[in-house]
Formats: sequence, structure tokens, C-alpha cells
Amino acid sequence: MNFSRTVCLSGWTAAIAVLACAPARTSPVPAHPPFPADYRCVPFHDARYSDGAQTIPGRVQNEYYDRLDGSVDVQKGGVEEGQCYHDTDNANSGSGALNGTGTYENEFRMFESPDVSFVKLGHAGVAIDDSPYNLVKPDSNALYLGWIAPGEWVRYTVNVTRDGWYSITTAYTSKFGGHVSLDVNGVDATGPLTIPSTYASADTVEWRQAHHWNRISGLGRVHLFAGKQLITLHFLDQPVMNFDYMEFVPSGAP
Repeated sequence: MNFSRTVCLSGWTAAIAVLACAPARTSPVPAHPPFPADYRCVPFHDARYSDGAQTIPGRVQNEYYDRLDGSVDVQKGGVEEGQCYHDTDNANSGSGALNGTGTYENEFRMFESPDVSFVKLGHAGVAIDDSPYNLVKPDSNALYLGWIAPGEWVRYTVNVTRDGWYSITTAYTSKFGGHVSLDVNGVDATGPLTIPSTYASADTVEWRQAHHWNRISGLGRVHLFAGKQLITLHFLDQPVMNFDYMEFVPSGAP
């Protein structure tokens, strides 16, 4: 029968042995609090989308931030402000003001303050979301969260199917770059995450600096426990960002 033995060595030999035999260091698993019992908002749903909480691992669509069940008048009154989201004004600069009415995309969440628009390809005249300055091609008609100002945030009730660390991939535009962060059940879980700028000096159409699409993987890592979790996406320090989605991919610890 073989038994393992601890061998005591001295000098440099001992130091090397300790380093060689020491277990690999891993990031400690954070102890997030439980889902807040007093949270009133619910996963987004409408006549087209009724799948409930978005699932992780998987893609969380940024335009599907949580909502309160209520009438259009309730939404117009901004009752969701400070509960489901925080926005700097009580007007939707995308679906409500820019796009007009007539289609699902044009009218999407038009009475809520977070500003939502959609990807426009093949636009007559000046190209919008399919200009030569894109780093990746966005999906046609994809809804996205835009007109972002520092200090704004949105919340997502998600269903995590298994414990673990997740790497974050996002599709976005950002004129100035900047930072975002994620809370889990009200506690910071990532610290500031760097968003690279998509500014292109060669593009002389100034407003289009907000429409140079990019996709980055490894934006950051977050640990999530299985079950219902509340994720809050914070926009920390720069304006002029558009966010299509966050994809949570199982990964090793950071």
C-alpha cells in the first residue's frame, strides 16, 4: 500500500517545492444576497414576447428590461422609475420621439423612459446601421437600448439554470467608450467594466458616431447562483451608447 508523504526540504529547493505543490488560486465565490423579497417589477412581456424571465446561460436582450404590470397611463406617469429602471428624463427618445408609429419596432415600449430604438439596414440616402464604419454587422431590426446617460440603470429578472462563473459578451456602440457594471440582487458583482470606443474619425456624419456597431467577448466575469436572480446594468460615466444584448457564457473563474 502506498502512502503520500510530506518531505521537508531547505533553501531554494524547499521554496520551489512549495510553489510546485501549492494548489492553483481561484477567485472566491461571492456571497450574493437572495432575490429581494420586496421587488415589485416583473420580467418583460407583451403580445409578442411571453417567455418570462430570460435564461442564463444565454443572451439577455437589453431592451427587455423589467416592467410593472399596468396601463399605458401608468407607464406614461413614470411609476416604474426608480424601481425597474432609472432614466434621466420621462420621455422615450427612440420609439416615442424618433421612430413614430405604425410598426412593432417603431412603437416598442414607447411610453417608458428608457430609450429604445431598432437597427435600420438599407436606409435610403445615408446609411444608418450598415455603414462601412461598423466593426460587425448588426442584426436587421434588432431592438436596442440607447440614448444612454451616465448614472442610468436598468434591471432584469433572470433565470440562472446552473451555478458558476460566466463571461460576458455584448453587442454595442459607444462614441466615447466608458464603463458599465453589473449588480446581482443589489450588490456590485463586477466592478467597472471597460467599453471600448467605436468612434471612427473617418466618418464625417457626426450623428452616426452612435451607430458604429461592435461585439466584444470577455467584457468581464460574474458569478451567478442557480435560480431567480436580479441583475442591474449600470451605465457609469459616458453618454452616447447603444446596447443590443449581453450574452452570459459559462467560463472559468477570473
